[in-house]
Amino acid sequence: MSLTQLPAGAELERLLEEVEAAQYRSFFDVLTPQVRAEFGLSIEGSGASLRLTARGYDHPMFNRVMGVGLEGDRPPAEAAPGVLAEAAAHYREAGVRRWMLQLLPQADSEAFRAEAARLGAIRLRGWTKHLAPLPLVPDETSRNPVSGLRVLRIDEAVRAGLGDAVPLARRWASIVCENFDLPDGFRPWLSGLHGHPGWHLYLAWVGNTLVGTGGLHLNPTEEGTFGELTFGSTLPQYRGQGAQSALILRRAADAREFGCRWVTSETDEHMPDRPNPSHRNLARLGLHPRWVRANWGPPKPVG
Repeated sequence: MSLTQLPAGAELERLLEEVEAAQYRSFFDVLTPQVRAEFGLSIEGSGASLRLTARGYDHPMFNRVMGVGLEGDRPPAEAAPGVLAEAAAHYREAGVRRWMLQLLPQADSEAFRAEAARLGAIRLRGWTKHLAPLPLVPDETSRNPVSGLRVLRIDEAVRAGLGDAVPLARRWASIVCENFDLPDGFRPWLSGLHGHPGWHLYLAWVGNTLVGTGGLHLNPTEEGTFGELTFGSTLPQYRGQGAQSALILRRAADAREFGCRWVTSETDEHMPDRPNPSHRNLARLGLHPRWVRANWGPPKPVG
C-alpha cells in the first residue's frame, strides 16, 4: 500500500479532516445526558468542519474549531478570518476563556493573521497529523517493548479472565482521564466507547498491572478504510518502557486485519524547546508527520 493512492495537498488535508471529524461525531454519540449537562458539551458542523463547546470545562481540547473553511463556498484561506471572528464571539458568549481554532496549511493567510492580531489571538502549540499506509514499516531505531508487556483489547482481556468488560472499560477510562488531565466526570462518557460501532479499546499490562491505554476508530471512506489511533497514554511511572510502541503496533496490526488501508493519528507539535515523545514514537514506527495544524486562540489566562 502506498500514499500515492490517496489525493495530495489540500485534498488530502480535507480527507483527513473528514476522517477525524467522523471520529469525534462517533465519540459524541456515546455522550451521556448527565455528562452533557454537567459540562455543557455540544458538537456542531457538517462534513470536515466541526465546532466543539464545553461551557463547563474551560479547556481548548473541547472548545475548538476544526476543518476551517472546508465546507463553505469560498476557498478556506478566504473564509478563515471570518470563521476566527465567529469563533471568538461564540466562545465569549459561552463564557469560555480557553479555546482554539485549528488552521490547516491551505487556510493560512496574511488576512487571517491580521484578524488574529485584531482579536488578540496568538499562535498556540499546534497539532501534527501523522499518516501511514499499512502495514507499518518501522525505522531501524524502533525498540522492542520490555519483557512482560502485553497489549489486549478489552474483549480479549475478558476472555483471558482478567475481568469483566464494564469494569475494564471503566479502568481504561480512568487511566485516560488521569493521563490527559481530563475531569473525572468524563469517565462514564469515555467508558461508553467500549462496544460502540467502529471502536476498539486497548489496555497495556506489565504482569497484572495496567499501565497504558489506546483506542482505535475505524472509518470507511471512498478511498478505503482508515484506522485512527487515539487515546494513547501511559501512566507516568511506566513511561519509557515501550508501552506506547506496543500499543501503536498492535492497533496498526488490528487495523489492517479489520480491513484498513491507512492509519492516522495526531500529536502535539514537536518543538525544539518542547519535544514530544509521542511524535517520536509514531515517526519511529512508520507513522511519519505530514503537516502541522496551527492552533490559534487567546493566551492562557494567568491565575
